[in-house]
Amino acid sequence: MLTTEKINDDKKLLESIAEGDEQAFLMLFKRFAPLIRPFARHITHCEKGAEDILQETFMRVWLYRDKLPEIHNLKSWIFTVAAHECMRYMRQKLTYEKKVKESETHSLKSENTSPLDFVQLNEINGVVKKVVNAMPPQRKLIFQMSRDQGLKPSAIANHLELSVGTVKNVLSLALKEIREHLVRSGIPLSILLYHFYYFF
Repeated sequence: MLTTEKINDDKKLLESIAEGDEQAFLMLFKRFAPLIRPFARHITHCEKGAEDILQETFMRVWLYRDKLPEIHNLKSWIFTVAAHECMRYMRQKLTYEKKVKESETHSLKSENTSPLDFVQLNEINGVVKKVVNAMPPQRKLIFQMSRDQGLKPSAIANHLELSVGTVKNVLSLALKEIREHLVRSGIPLSILLYHFYYFF
């Protein structure tokens, strides 16, 4: 049962984070990361997936920190955020596995050699994921909302309270960054072009 003292302590912590206090945010992370990590691992059965979910959960907490003072039950709220991230991760995993299966089926049915090679597909996905994870938080979030959730720039702009132009510029920067890393990865140009337009 939540005590009045506990509620007040959580309220002060959330108000500090909402004001941009990074030390308060670190306190929140240290408090809940040891609880969220095993929760995510139990759902995904994947250590790497659990770490991704943990990062995404706290990235969203920070991005929407201005809403934190409205929260009444911190533990319940943050686990709800983590649960949503788990579901999103599992949907993305299923979508990826479906694409891989479809590409393999297409390759087997084709009479000619298809450029959509499974090994290259994994290599490209690996490069893209690495680049996206290293992006600034806002750019990463906008790119994921566009690619993973299929949202249009106008929908993203409305959700994040940004202008459509800003969203388009951020997406353009994200795609440019990904293209540059893919080129530097040494993948043949013909394969790179095929894959790039296949995914984007």
